[in-house]
Amino acid sequence: MKIRKEELKDLEIKILKYHKIAGADYSKLISHRFGLSLSDAMKIHKKLLELGFLEKVSGSIINYHTKLKNGKHKYVKHRNHTYYILSTKGKHFIREYEKKFGEIQLDLKYPYKS
Repeated sequence: MKIRKEELKDLEIKILKYHKIAGADYSKLISHRFGLSLSDAMKIHKKLLELGFLEKVSGSIINYHTKLKNGKHKYVKHRNHTYYILSTKGKHFIREYEKKFGEIQLDLKYPYKS
């Protein structure tokens, strides 16, 4: 995959990195975590979906995995929003981007997943 830094804005690349780390999430939460308006977060998700970097999560239930100090904890949540995950193309893009330009640093606002 040929990587061009100008293909995506820095914020869009950070949102892809966020999805790589946190997994499935929805536009409203992205807007809170990145300090964006909901409409901006939705536009970014739409663009990344159209470019093939994200996929919509299918089904009505989503599994979240949360790491705790005493081990792993898993819980299930019913979806009330459209959730997005990184596609295979998105995973390859992030991997190649970080090889070429260095690790993407996220400065997230609380609440965030780690």
